[in-house]
Amino acid sequence: MLWKVLKNNIKKGQILGVFLGIYFGLLILMGAFCFYLDVKPIFEDKSGFWKDEYIIINKKIFLSNTLSQFQSSNSKIPTFSDEEIEDLKKQKNVKDIAKFSVCSFKISAYSDNEDFLPYFRTDLFFEAVPNNFIDINSKFWAWNQDTNFVPVIIPKAYLNLYNFGFAQSQNLPQISEDAITAINLKLNIRGNGKHQTFQTRIIGFSERINTILVPKTFVDWANSEFGSQTNPNPGRLIIVVNDPANKDFFDFLEQHNYDVNKSEINNSKALAFMKIIISVIMVIGIIIVIMAFSIMIVSIQLLLQRNSGNIKKLNNLGFSLKEITKPYHIFIIILFAIIFLLSIISVFLLRTLYLKNISLFGYQTNFIEIIPVIIIGFVFVGIIIALLTLMTTRNVKTILK
Repeated sequence: MLWKVLKNNIKKGQILGVFLGIYFGLLILMGAFCFYLDVKPIFEDKSGFWKDEYIIINKKIFLSNTLSQFQSSNSKIPTFSDEEIEDLKKQKNVKDIAKFSVCSFKISAYSDNEDFLPYFRTDLFFEAVPNNFIDINSKFWAWNQDTNFVPVIIPKAYLNLYNFGFAQSQNLPQISEDAITAINLKLNIRGNGKHQTFQTRIIGFSERINTILVPKTFVDWANSEFGSQTNPNPGRLIIVVNDPANKDFFDFLEQHNYDVNKSEINNSKALAFMKIIISVIMVIGIIIVIMAFSIMIVSIQLLLQRNSGNIKKLNNLGFSLKEITKPYHIFIIILFAIIFLLSIISVFLLRTLYLKNISLFGYQTNFIEIIPVIIIGFVFVGIIIALLTLMTTRNVKTILK
């Protein structure tokens, strides 16, 4: 009976507008949060598409540097000093930084007569970086003075250049990764009037670092034994950045004539852009919900004012504040329960659409990952219901005074 009396002044169009506003706002909010949780493994995968950005920088080489080095072998080579490295470390965007350790001795490699390859010999260069900057995990990646084996990592681009460039143009056989990692070679290093021979083999292919890598322990030891310099200044640095799209950081590099391959940061720029889009969508969802919530408050206040006469009459007939407000509370709970259920169903349908594209990255998701979204939506709707019921009670109490 109470509801029959109190529902007379409810405007269906007004309620429908509030319903749609809160529904779409909640759908956008929950959908964006669900999408973020589903793509989060891609963001955090350090070896996948959205890996941490490792930027390799070097000093720009100008014509004056080239001419001076032609004129004198003792001319200054563009390298990074300790002060410049410290200055880079102080930049807010720099998460971590490491030097490329270079070899200051002669290196040559030649084939082992026991292998199926014909004999060949070539001069080489080696560089090294700390192990945590390398994108290859191998049990063979270690060296100490007690072993005669030196593991080598080469860029995958080198093998591709040979197979799809040099080999095809010269009518030579192409070499698979398995084949090249099975080839044993010998290294000869010499300097300071000494030389030594080591066994070596390619153990992996890096897609991050474009150089021939050996363990840093080997480079440090060999420089002290055979090198013209024990610890030469690095010509290149490898940097992990927090925000790859940070304009101030790249302005700093440009001002100091530091060169960086900007194509290396495309993935991270896309990642930063994706996070911005998700954040903006979630903010829009929250704004829509707040606006709809505000309209709901105004609508309830107007409804209560229009029903103020009926509310006072019911109170005079002996109905308590709790009994009078109960129909409004039930109406609010049912309304938001329907909104919540429709939002969950809509998010689930939306999720099935974009998961097909996420699977292209090789990532699999399951239903349990949507549970945090349901919990967040439930808490959010619960807070709105609590606020609206509290506000309704206070307004009715004000009318009855």
